[in-house]
Formats: sequence, C-alpha cells, structure tokens
Amino acid sequence: MGKEIHDDALKAQSERLKGAFELAPGQELAMPEIVGRIYKVKQANGQTIAEIEAREPSITIERLKRKDQFIDVAPELILQTDDVILLVGRRANVVQIAEQIGTELQSSQGMEMIMDTSDVILRNSKYLNRTLGDVKANTPAYLKHGIYVLAIKRNDESQPLSDDTVLRQGDVVTVYGTKSDLERLVKEAGKALPESLKTDWIFHGAGLVVGLVLGLFVIRLGDVPLTLGAGGGALLSGLLFGWIRSRNQVHGNMPLAASQLLKDLGLAGFVAAVGLQSGLQAIQTIRESGLSLFMIGVVVTLVPLLLSMLFARYVLRYKNVAVMAGALSGSRSANPAFGAILDKAGNSIPTVPFAITYALANVFLTLLGPVIVGLA
Repeated sequence: MGKEIHDDALKAQSERLKGAFELAPGQELAMPEIVGRIYKVKQANGQTIAEIEAREPSITIERLKRKDQFIDVAPELILQTDDVILLVGRRANVVQIAEQIGTELQSSQGMEMIMDTSDVILRNSKYLNRTLGDVKANTPAYLKHGIYVLAIKRNDESQPLSDDTVLRQGDVVTVYGTKSDLERLVKEAGKALPESLKTDWIFHGAGLVVGLVLGLFVIRLGDVPLTLGAGGGALLSGLLFGWIRSRNQVHGNMPLAASQLLKDLGLAGFVAAVGLQSGLQAIQTIRESGLSLFMIGVVVTLVPLLLSMLFARYVLRYKNVAVMAGALSGSRSANPAFGAILDKAGNSIPTVPFAITYALANVFLTLLGPVIVGLA
C-alpha cells in the first residue's frame, strides 16, 4: 500500500484524539498548553482578583507581591499599581488577557512556584456520564479554581480533550494545579492514582490462572469438540481482567518497563519453543518426503494470508495499514507477527482488530477443521 505501519498508527491515533498530540517519552511541546507569566499591574489597578479571573475561563492568579511583601491571594483582594502577580493558565487565555493587566516581567524574586500534576480515578457519580464541557460549566468555582485538565485516559487509551468527551467511571483524569487545589479536587472527584514501581503479582497471577482454566474447558457439539485453548483462554482472561482494571486502576499495576520486558521475553520464548518442538520433526519430514511437502506447507501458509490481504484491501476497503496488519495477524493467530506489528506501530491501534479476528479465527478453525478433514 506504499505506507508505513507507524505512520498510519499515528494517523489513526490522532483522528481518535481529534487532532490532539500524544507525546512519546522524552517529547514535549515547543509551546506548552499551560504557562506561567509574571506581570506588574498597570491597567488592572483597582480590580479584584475575582474580576480578573472571571474574564477568561482558564487563568488563575497564584501569587501576589506588593512592595516586596507577599500577600495571600483571595478573590476579594483588590490589585494596586505596581503589584507583581504570577498568572497561570492556558496559553491562549493568558495571551488574551495580558494587555488588560500590565507589563510582563522576565522574573521577580520570590515569584517562583511549584505546581503539581496528579492522576485522578473518577468515581463520584455526580461527574459520570456527563460531558467535560458540562462538568466545567456546572462545577462550583471554588472547586475548579486553579485546576487544569491535561489528559483523560480510559483503559490506558487517551481520549479527546474536548468539551463533548463523555466521562465514565474509572477514567483517569490528569490534572494540574497547586497541591492544595489538587487535594480539594481529589477528595471530591475520586481517588488519586498512586505512583508505584511495584507489580501487582496477585492480580496478574490470578489472570494467568483464569486464562489457563478457561483454555481447558471443552464443549462438544455432537462429535465436534470446541475449546479455546491456552491462547484463546489467555485472550478472554486478558479482556476480563483488563475490564476489571479499567473500573479500578488501583489494582493490576505493572510498570511500563516490566511490561515491555515480559513482551520481549514472551515473544522470544514463544518462537524458541516452537522451534525446539517442531524443528526436529520438520527436518525428519523433509528427509522422508523431500522438499515437496515443505513447499506445500509454504503455499498453504502464504496463500490464505495473501487472499485475506487482497480481500481486506479491495473488498473491505481497508485504508489504514496498521489496522489491516493487526487484523491479518489475528486471522492467522500469529502472536509473533502481532508483537512485531505493535513494535512498529508504537501504540495500541492494531490491538482491537487483532483481538477480533483472532477470536473468530479460532472459532472457525475449530468448527471447520473436522469438516475439511472429512472432505479430504
């Protein structure tokens, strides 16, 4: 198709996020969304802090210095000429109101301030199943004061940061503000997601056991045995425990580095195990039957994949290479291929098509396998 998996994966991610950026580790925006600026009051003389903050929806005055003395910020406090204020807010709103305040300063002694970022698990039913715009508009001023939403994640997938995004239970909302403002919000909205480098082995171990047990079940339709197998059981268990974690992300923690290590070891171990189990038998088969049987195996492997690719491209009209690659690897139950596709994609866009076609392929293989054998 003349396109790269990584490029199409980023394109699909951007479309889902409605053009918003999802930064990779080590990346940052050249023009950050939230900025802090120091101003010397001129035009805003005689106005209260509440009046200034009411002019733009996403700005707050966090610090004020008058004649080298710091004064506690309060909504009713009246600004005076030559007051020095620290204004924090979204860049567009700060730029918009700057001319109404006074002169911007490069720096001022003692005006530095540490801001915090916190991940909040949304639990309070008052904020569930409502759009972000509705929550912003109807939340009391004292509660949302100084709070800036940086990101929303659902099932570890970023959601569009727009006013029409609907908030769901278990969403992780990344917010920015002072420590006191964040503590007030967390107490009201849900629970702060603890930062931990420890892996929840009990949760993941339970998932492995459930997956193996599900794979052992056999259901018979007449003389046809239906079973998920270890792979299908692991897939269903992953979906189940993933859903549980999406409802309560306090459980199931695993650092990204540990997760990547398991992926790499699992993929390498899978390929090694297949080679050790089948390599000797393959060599013996070639010795006994010649290369003809080997070439038949190559044809049987490649032809269905090529037909599936042509069907997806020209009949189903797949245009995204990352989505199509995920679907093709799932249709062949090719876990190593899927791992390589994820590495090239750099995000989880191929995961959903892989899961769907993987499940369908296993079901149809179980149902139609005896039929093909019977016809032979």
